[in-house]
Amino acid sequence: MTQDRAYRDALGCFPTGVALVTRADNGEARAMTINSFASVSLSPRLVLWSLARDSERFDAFAGAEHYAINVLAADQGPLSSACAMTDDLVSAGGRWTPGANGAPLVEGAVARFECTRVAVHPGGDHVIIVGEVTGFDMPRQTPALVFHKSSYGQAG
Repeated sequence: MTQDRAYRDALGCFPTGVALVTRADNGEARAMTINSFASVSLSPRLVLWSLARDSERFDAFAGAEHYAINVLAADQGPLSSACAMTDDLVSAGGRWTPGANGAPLVEGAVARFECTRVAVHPGGDHVIIVGEVTGFDMPRQTPALVFHKSSYGQAG
């Protein structure tokens, strides 16, 4: 086993939530599966997520001024997997409504955060994107989707 693989396996021991970052693109919804979402500050309301520099979606998502973080429900594993392969939310099976900032809000998510990008910081082979939360809701009361040791599960 290589050290890189061993490192990834060690990181996989930490269960993480699964979310979709979404942005609007000429009236269409674009999505990207992430597990790097975290709260930064309560006042002001700031959150972060990380994006690989070598991602095919890098320019489109790193440059998005407005976006949403959609925390997926435990039954949305197939949507997460599909959005890891394609950025077209609708073709991936997702349904959405536009948020106040225009970013797509995924139906069926357990929490949704509308964000305005405030900073992009270098972070090795990733960038760390910080956004100010301009709106949020919790439309569904059900366990969240988690990722642990390369498998989906549910929180709580």
